[in-house]
Amino acid sequence: RANGEPLLEAVAPWHRLDIAMPADLTEEVARIVGYDQVGVTLLDTVLPPQRRNLILETEEKIRDILMACGLQDTINYALTTPENHAKLWGRSGEPPALPFIELANPLTPERRVLRRELMVSALENLAYNLRFTDRIAAFEIGRVYRPEDGDGLLPDEDRRICIVLTGPRAPVNFHASESDREDFDFFDLKGMVETLLARLGFAPDEAVFSAEPESVSFSPRCATVSLGGRSLGILGELHPRVRRAFGLPDRRVCLAELHLEPLLRPSWRVSQMPPISSYPPVVEDLAFVVAEEVTQRRVWDAIRAGGGDYLVDIELFDIYRGEPLPPGHKSLAYRVTYQSHERNLSRADINRIRARIVEAVEEQTGGQLRA
Repeated sequence: RANGEPLLEAVAPWHRLDIAMPADLTEEVARIVGYDQVGVTLLDTVLPPQRRNLILETEEKIRDILMACGLQDTINYALTTPENHAKLWGRSGEPPALPFIELANPLTPERRVLRRELMVSALENLAYNLRFTDRIAAFEIGRVYRPEDGDGLLPDEDRRICIVLTGPRAPVNFHASESDREDFDFFDLKGMVETLLARLGFAPDEAVFSAEPESVSFSPRCATVSLGGRSLGILGELHPRVRRAFGLPDRRVCLAELHLEPLLRPSWRVSQMPPISSYPPVVEDLAFVVAEEVTQRRVWDAIRAGGGDYLVDIELFDIYRGEPLPPGHKSLAYRVTYQSHERNLSRADINRIRARIVEAVEEQTGGQLRA
C-alpha cells in the first residue's frame, strides 16, 4: 500500500462462497483489473529442492503395468473380521491366534478390525462379485496392519500388492479360441508377476521362484518368490478348503500377494540398454528329457551357464509327457538364439555352443538331449 492510498472495505455477497479470505479478494480485484496490469515480482528466496516420492512413483507404475496386463484396479475395505482371517487356514486343526488392531466403536460387526492380509479383502470382494459375473481379473495396492511389528504404539503398515484371477482366461466372445475359454491357472498368474518384474527393470535371474507345496492357504501348486535375495511374496492356486470357507464356487482361484518395498528401485539405478548387433542371429530348438521333479528354472539356468556370451535368448515353448518318454519324465523344448556382436557365427561355432549347453544340462540336471 502506498502512502496516502485510500483503503477500500469490501463485503462479499452471499452467493460468492468462493471468497473466504483476503487472498481471494485480491485475486478478484486482479481478475477485474486484468492480470496483464499486475506487476511481476520475483521470489525473495530460493525454491525448495524437489524430492522424489519413490513409493508413489512405484505404485503408479505398478498400476499401469497390471492394467496393461488386463487387470482391473480395485480398492477394497481395510476393515474385516478375525473370523475371515481364520478362513485362510487351509490345513486341518485350529488356526493360530493373531493380534489385530480393533475398532472401539465399529459401524458393523463385519468391519471391526484392520486387515493383516490383502488376500482377505480380495476374497471378500471375490465372493461378493462372483454373484454377477463368472470372470474376475483384478489387483489391489494397499496396506496391511500388524501390531506385533510396530513400535508399541502404532502398528507396522506394510504396503503390498494382491492379484486375484478366476474364470475364463479371456472375456468370452465370438472369436475366442479354445485356450481363451480355459480358466486361469497358476502359470497365468506367474506370467503376470514375471511381466511386472520385467517392466519394473529387474533382470530375469534376479527373481527366484521356489515351490511351496505345504503352504497354509494354497494348494500344492504354489510358489514363493524372492527378489535379489529378499522375500517378495507368495503366489498359487487357492486351497479348496479356503475356497469353500469363503463361499466361493467350485472353480480355480489364483492369488498372489507381494511386498511393495523390494520393488522400489533407487533413482540412481538406471537400466542399461543392451547393444544391438549388426550380425544376424542363429535360432535353433533344443529339447531335453528330464525327470519330473526337475524344474524348468534349473534347465534354464544350465542352458544359460553353458551358452556363454553368444547365447542371447532362451524361450521355453513346449512341455511334453507321454510316449515314447519313460514314466516319470518330461520333455522341455527350448528355442535358443545365438548372436555375436563382432562377426557371423559359423557352423563350427554353433556346434561348440550346443555341445557346451548339452554338457551343462547333463551335469546339472541329469537331462538328455532328445533326438
